[in-house]
Amino acid sequence: MRTQRFSIISRFGPYLFFALYAVIGLFLFNDYGCGPDEGMERQTSLVNFRYVIETLQIPVPESTTTWLAYLPDLHEYRDRYYGIALHFPLVVIESLFNFQMQPIEFYSLRHFYTFLNYFIAMICFYRLLLFRFKAVHWALLGTLMVILTPRFFAESFYNNKDILFFAWYIISLAFILRWFHTKSYKNAAFTGIILAFTCNTRLNGIVFYPLIIAFVFLEFVNQKRISKQTLVSVLFLFLVSASVFYIITPNFWEHPIQTALETFAFNRRHPNHGSTGNLFLGKLVDTTQVWYFIPVWITITTPFIYLFYSGIGFFIVLWQQVKNRFIKFQNFSELMDLFVISSGFLPIIVIIAFDVIIYNGWRHCYFAYSAIVYLAVAGIVRISRGSDNPSFWQSAKKVGLILSLVLSFGFNVIWIWVNHPYEYVYFNPFARKYSVYFSGDYWGVASRDLLQYIIDHDSRPQIIIDHSYTQAGSINRGLLAESDRARINLVYEKENADYILFSRDDKKPEEANIPGFEKIFSIQVDDDEIGIVLRKTGNE
Repeated sequence: MRTQRFSIISRFGPYLFFALYAVIGLFLFNDYGCGPDEGMERQTSLVNFRYVIETLQIPVPESTTTWLAYLPDLHEYRDRYYGIALHFPLVVIESLFNFQMQPIEFYSLRHFYTFLNYFIAMICFYRLLLFRFKAVHWALLGTLMVILTPRFFAESFYNNKDILFFAWYIISLAFILRWFHTKSYKNAAFTGIILAFTCNTRLNGIVFYPLIIAFVFLEFVNQKRISKQTLVSVLFLFLVSASVFYIITPNFWEHPIQTALETFAFNRRHPNHGSTGNLFLGKLVDTTQVWYFIPVWITITTPFIYLFYSGIGFFIVLWQQVKNRFIKFQNFSELMDLFVISSGFLPIIVIIAFDVIIYNGWRHCYFAYSAIVYLAVAGIVRISRGSDNPSFWQSAKKVGLILSLVLSFGFNVIWIWVNHPYEYVYFNPFARKYSVYFSGDYWGVASRDLLQYIIDHDSRPQIIIDHSYTQAGSINRGLLAESDRARINLVYEKENADYILFSRDDKKPEEANIPGFEKIFSIQVDDDEIGIVLRKTGNE
């Protein structure tokens, strides 16, 4: 009977799990404010859309042509080197409504779409873990660990750059390892397509290509031979990927080789937004000069129990690879382990070693989180294994494992519930009291609720707000009702302002003490005031 119940859970549990997660996402996707990158991604998509319809001479209504005429030409556009393939369908949807959608409508659509991509990635991550650990409960456990990571939980709705790349990084991993297991042309085609979209989303995805070549070589070392099928499949995968990338990247259409070189050059000389503006350990630092910037951020913003089991998993896998001299595989699982670790940590080593420009916490390195959780599951599986002669310590070990996971998940759920929708400023309990020494709401996402507070408590027909202390005042103004938007006049100076919007992005708390203004409202997460409304003194 017990075996039958377990079989039913294994069969239907995943469907119930993802159905519940989908329902939660549908209820929450409209709760979050916007960051400035959402507006920039939309504009980049629109510029590409104009280029596509003009180049391919696609007939569109005259009103659409007139509306798009105000956009710059793609080849003169500053951000033309950023891929927009995943965002393109959203612009097409807007065009179906003659670009008459209200900001609250198209940004809500984008939040839903970002979550949809993330949701698909979680299914792929589940399938990846199931293939590796051969048990539904381990696969669901690892997937739940990602979903209940507070920062990722929030950003899965509005971070349409880093989380979107993280999602497609996971999808790429799942398809690449599926191809390694069965090198059919069908798998090669699907993998090539997925990789093209991943690289279009962020050029960092190019790391998968040398990894594929390296692991094909390792297979050759293990098997002492390489089949014609493997060579043809690799070439086919790369050809499909290059072709699809070219098709979905309009900026490459006219001069692909020249544009490719320009794109790499652009990424090398990318403006160093992290040179003076990242609050780290209480100081504004240049992230390229602090090698431990990423490791510290990962450590303080990841639930501690995840790090603990990930560390155990890392040493278990590392020891196995050392015994194999990193070139021998006893089975396919060992190849999977090394590939996942390599895809997660080698890029971070490169970023640290070559002083690659990053900023805003570790969001540019979110792709590594799949490897962190993968290793955590590996550690948990190893610990949970019993011996042929169960002892008291074996039982105690399992009880401790279960208790630690239940407590961790429980605390995460409670914390998310209490601090929703500001989960994106999560610090684990060991770092929480030091959160004010690090970047907080670096995108100013909470500005939406700061503006709503002013609207709800000030009935005047015209309200002047200084939004120079936040990055997202303008875009979040668009999320208000149309009648409320008309009442707000956003300015970049405080002399004539009635209010100030203050985001504790890379600013220290004391910087909110602005002469002539008083704090009347704040959004607080734990002990950190991440957003503040300041009113001109005497302006009541």
